[in-house]
Amino acid sequence: MDKNGKVLKNEFVVFSSALFFVILVAGSLAFFFSMRQIIRTNRTTDLSQTLEIKRINLETNVMNEIAIVKKMAGSPLIKDYFADPAETKLKDQAVKEIAAYREAFKNKSVFWINDKDKIFYIDDKTPYVVDPKSPDNYWYRMTLYETASYNFNINYNPDLDVINLWINAPVFDANKKPVGIVGTGIELSAFVSALFGDLDDRMELYYFNSKGEITGARDVKLVASKKRIDDMRWGVGGGSAVGGGGGSRGYRGGILAIAKNLAAGETKVLDVPHGNLVISTVPQLEWYAIGYMQDSINDYKTSMTALFLVVLVVILLVFIIFNIFTSNVLKSQHKAIVSLEHARNEAEMANRSKSNFLATMSHEIRTPMNAIIGITQIELQSENLPEKYVAAFRKIYSSANNQLAIINDILDMSKIETGKMELNPIEYDTPNLINDAVQLNVVRIGSKQIEFIVDIDENLPSKLYGDELRIKQILNNLLSNAIKYTNKGCVKLSVGYLTDGDGVTLRFTVEDTGQGIKPQDKERLFSEYKRFNAETNRATEGTGLGLNITKKLVEMMDGMIGAESEYGKGSVFTVTVRQKAVECPAIGASVAEQLRKFAFTGDRRVANLRINRELMPYGRVLVVDDVATNLYVAAGLLALYQLKIDTADSGFEAIEKVKNGGVYDVIFMDHMMPRMDGIETMLKLRELGYAGTIVALTANAMVGNDDMFKQKGFDGFIAKPIDICQLDEILNKFVRDKHPEEAKKYATEATKTKPYKSVNIAMNPRLLKFFCQDAEKAIATLRETVKNCDVKLFTITVHAMKSALANIGESEASRMAAALENAGRNGAMRYISANIDEFIQTLESLINKYSGIKSVNVADNDGVDNSDMTEDTDYLMKQLRIIKSACGNYDDDAVYAALDRLKERRWKPATIESLEKIREALYISSDFEAAGELCASMFDSMMVDKVFSVKS
Repeated sequence: MDKNGKVLKNEFVVFSSALFFVILVAGSLAFFFSMRQIIRTNRTTDLSQTLEIKRINLETNVMNEIAIVKKMAGSPLIKDYFADPAETKLKDQAVKEIAAYREAFKNKSVFWINDKDKIFYIDDKTPYVVDPKSPDNYWYRMTLYETASYNFNINYNPDLDVINLWINAPVFDANKKPVGIVGTGIELSAFVSALFGDLDDRMELYYFNSKGEITGARDVKLVASKKRIDDMRWGVGGGSAVGGGGGSRGYRGGILAIAKNLAAGETKVLDVPHGNLVISTVPQLEWYAIGYMQDSINDYKTSMTALFLVVLVVILLVFIIFNIFTSNVLKSQHKAIVSLEHARNEAEMANRSKSNFLATMSHEIRTPMNAIIGITQIELQSENLPEKYVAAFRKIYSSANNQLAIINDILDMSKIETGKMELNPIEYDTPNLINDAVQLNVVRIGSKQIEFIVDIDENLPSKLYGDELRIKQILNNLLSNAIKYTNKGCVKLSVGYLTDGDGVTLRFTVEDTGQGIKPQDKERLFSEYKRFNAETNRATEGTGLGLNITKKLVEMMDGMIGAESEYGKGSVFTVTVRQKAVECPAIGASVAEQLRKFAFTGDRRVANLRINRELMPYGRVLVVDDVATNLYVAAGLLALYQLKIDTADSGFEAIEKVKNGGVYDVIFMDHMMPRMDGIETMLKLRELGYAGTIVALTANAMVGNDDMFKQKGFDGFIAKPIDICQLDEILNKFVRDKHPEEAKKYATEATKTKPYKSVNIAMNPRLLKFFCQDAEKAIATLRETVKNCDVKLFTITVHAMKSALANIGESEASRMAAALENAGRNGAMRYISANIDEFIQTLESLINKYSGIKSVNVADNDGVDNSDMTEDTDYLMKQLRIIKSACGNYDDDAVYAALDRLKERRWKPATIESLEKIREALYISSDFEAAGELCASMFDSMMVDKVFSVKS
């Protein structure tokens, strides 16, 4: 290499090294300050949300107590008693009423004192006379002469080492003259435990009153000593106080002054150097709350930090490789040419880095975010989830969902900008598309007072050809915006269509009664990175990309999007997209009505009923389900494998079977069961040391359930109604493959060459009998739960009936149950009240319909009394020998053939009952041993009778 080449090489190495160092320093600083801002913003949001949740909990608990105290103070009987405490009969009646009020308080504590004798009564303790002039009894004068409704006071009892929060209410006679005081006391230790027990260790939370005295803290000694909030310090270096003495950040007047300037419900964020400080109000109690969380290095231990480090390593490797490559090829080129080449290479590298970064974001961020959202959704459906976990999961779900939406918007916009966005058309079901979009967005309403209206044209084609996923994205953007910017009123989705040659133009209209759009924002509505009503929606999460992406997707489908809006009254968005027509019928009035009532249940699964089953008589399984119909169906499907089958109708029974030595190849565990659900049962079995395979059964076939159940400790997951292909896969994996020698033996038999024998489970009389029993029990439970407003048990019951009805082929009734279940999960009591009677009537009609179906498993005597008839015992014993031999060989075909031959003749009732038991042992439980024993017992009994008849 010549001198120029060496110079060029050295210059390039120095330049590239300096550039990498600048990128490293600048990128690290930018990342650190960006992450710091994001962390502090998120922490401020978390603190504000925590304060709001704690405020609601505090007000709910204390206001309930206050309401009871006020009601007691307004009692005419108590007023009369306080006016004349010497009247014995009146006193006895009043004391009884006060005792009744005591039961309404959570702590079962109540006190009272009248202004005449000034005797203080509390619970069942010895009364004593109060001296109103004593400074310790300042509450007496304050309550009786200065309080119109109620007040609080806190005192410390050194004898009991107990701090109490007292709620005091004055009692007035008919002339509005104060005649006494009633109230209750709350032990502050329990009060603090309830409010502060679930807080993060890093978070400091305090309540204080208008005098600045701390009224609630994790350290109750602060409350006992009446520590002032302005005397507290908040982690500022050198012990500087934020308030009180004029802290380093200039908050004059202290925390109390700031708090008193807050409006009811307002939250104030203070700038603290090493953490976050948030102040809020507790209007109902005239208190204030303050939350503080200090910075921590652990805040930076996130997936984004790991991703940043990976990107730095990649960039370093790229620089090293590029330097080596350039050093080998640079020789005698001119410095200007080398500079141009270097610039070109850097531009290419930047493009590759952008593409690689987007790909990494898509895989490394979107995938785990989707998992987080799916798992939190599943957890929030758990009936027994503690409230503190519900709140945590809701925050996780909301944050993850918003974050994922932002990431998806950025990636979609990048694809559109680079021309990589492509449509993937398929043939899809129109009702399913609409229902998916509606069900996804109806949960966004939450506690808002919004009526969701769906209006569908019943002539809409049931199938179309287009990009179903992108149409859902369009609908989701429009509906989520409508719900996000509407606080009360209604959101309406209308779906119609127009035909045009071989195409169909779908028309979606989304109307809302929300904020509306300012005239100056309408022109920029579909622009990139623009959000309308920016000042009003400052706290609303999102990137502002949604409508721009929606517009571009609509245009890719040869459609149009428009908006009409009046600021303050609402908006109407109309979208048309062109789809290819498919030869199909219209959805019809029935499906349109189901969509309007949120009762549509589409079935996209096509069951493959023709599979080759391998016999597994060496295997043993346990099926756990609280619905007898589900047990019967599961046992019927498992019976085809000749497995040894046990059943349990509750988690408690399953645990007992395992405790008593039961060992199973697979335990099939129903998810939703009353008292103890499948997850709880599985966890208790694991605690007992049971390491066997446990597979979840659930009717909630939501995407992500498989991973959720595996994370909980299950070994597999099967949706109900049971997919026989999935069941076959589970049995092959956990039974056949665990017994290879036995499996080889039975694999050589005729099971694989025998044609599949379809079993009409739905119309089996035994199944219908079990269904009638389940339905009768469900009717009684539903009536009781509606009467008592027990939404949890109501939802579990209709969930169980949904599966039971599907098992017997009553799909319409099953859809009714699914709609009621959805209403129960969303707390839609109005819908439940309007539809429960019709559902109960449906169940009663089905009971009447199926309860009269007779079993045809053995001979029907047509109502004739055959008790004294003479049986053909030789023929009967011959068939019994065949049955016994077939049971020993696990040959169910031979057993059923013999039983079918026997039912062609007439037998005594006792014989019919015995043959019925043999059939049930095989059909319900696949228990060849039990069937063989029943057969042998019946045969031996006949032999004894025959011997005695010969001797006589």
